[in-house]
Amino acid sequence: MANLRDAVNEELEFQGLSPVTALNTIRGDIRFIETTYPDIIVKETRSGRNKTYAYENPDSSIFKLQFNDEELSQLSQCMAILSQFEGMPQMDWLQSFMDRFKLSLNIESDGKQIVGFDYNPYLKGRQHFASLLTAISEKRVLSLEYKNFKQEKVDTIIVHPYFLKEYNNRWFLLGFNEDKHKISNFAFDRIISINTVSFPKYRENEEIDFNQEYFDDIIGVSHTNAEQQPIIIKVAKDTYPYIETKALHWSQSVVDRDEDSVTIKIKVAPNFELEQCLLSYGEAITIEQPVSLREKIKERINRMRNNYELVQND
Repeated sequence: MANLRDAVNEELEFQGLSPVTALNTIRGDIRFIETTYPDIIVKETRSGRNKTYAYENPDSSIFKLQFNDEELSQLSQCMAILSQFEGMPQMDWLQSFMDRFKLSLNIESDGKQIVGFDYNPYLKGRQHFASLLTAISEKRVLSLEYKNFKQEKVDTIIVHPYFLKEYNNRWFLLGFNEDKHKISNFAFDRIISINTVSFPKYRENEEIDFNQEYFDDIIGVSHTNAEQQPIIIKVAKDTYPYIETKALHWSQSVVDRDEDSVTIKIKVAPNFELEQCLLSYGEAITIEQPVSLREKIKERINRMRNNYELVQND
């Protein structure tokens, strides 16, 4: 048993991990293998005062877990998602974890990535991800120094952090704003600094399920005072296939068709992200209802046109 412990410690040292000091730890690990993996039997052989341990089936190994092609594909996707966070501050453990994960699954890699994500490694504020994730997990109250794009001064805001959300390749923190007594969102790239505070006491989130209902009636992350309402949009015929296969919102449905266009309806609360989404389709869409949103989009288009007229005149 002592020789087995020494061999284990040699491998642990190689991986930069703490050594095993008690023989009972080794015995407990052997029992764990037998109870966790019913198909694996560890055979004990006594020779005088010495004992040796081996798999009853020489081909057995906890490092040769059986996965079908679909399961391996799913695991590869999970690892590709995790790899997006490599190199981020406070996430150095991730590379070690992924290397050990590949080893335990007996996965050989040629180093080529076959999945590409829309990921910006130069995004301002990305260094906040690890500390905010930890604060949510450990239920810490935070003091954020936060600078809104629309003002020059830096605000200090007390936040009870609940959820991290990515939208349009930007990250946002959602949490209870102590000053406004409501849920607010905070863009990572506007956060100047993050500090933990001991007062007030952390306010548990017992009202909102961010994985289900919170984002159902909006596009993006911004909740406003606007009510959810039908948005009627006429889409040019040649553009509709793009909107059909990548719906603007889960509520999207077709209400009319003609030779030149398809009219669709979504039911959302208007916000800034909705406007940006609609404007991204340019002349290919027309807002029919509500009139207030149509006029707002029309006003923004007029300002865009004025900008280009000024350039032309110059």
